[in-house]
Amino acid sequence: MKLRGMVATMVAGLALVTLAGCAAAVPPTPSPTPVASAIVTPDQGQSLAALGFTNGPAALIWLPTGVQLTYTADQPNALIAAGDSSQAGAVQDYLRQTLPGLGWQITADADGGLMFQQGNWQGAYALGTDSWALTVRDD
Repeated sequence: MKLRGMVATMVAGLALVTLAGCAAAVPPTPSPTPVASAIVTPDQGQSLAALGFTNGPAALIWLPTGVQLTYTADQPNALIAAGDSSQAGAVQDYLRQTLPGLGWQITADADGGLMFQQGNWQGAYALGTDSWALTVRDD
């Protein structure tokens, strides 16, 4: 399966799991938030924490300054940020440059998608014709 298809499937599945989790009676117990050994503050960017996310590794995922989010989900076991396609390439390039310095390992990289991990946290970035989505979940 191509990376784009895998990432799109992962994003769709994570969105369904996240939405289903909203109605769950008992919230899942997430793994500890990863901590980078030497946290680098990326230039010209802002962390998900600065954008209002409070769960998971929000301080260790950065997006370019001025990015416009059209959808967010902030839960203990999953973070989702999405925007329109006008900024998709810039977001992917920024993630490609900043994730390693924040302690993430990029495990797949292709036009239209990235996959990355740190400890129990798995992340994916996918872009489509109309939008992009970033998901980070506790495995």
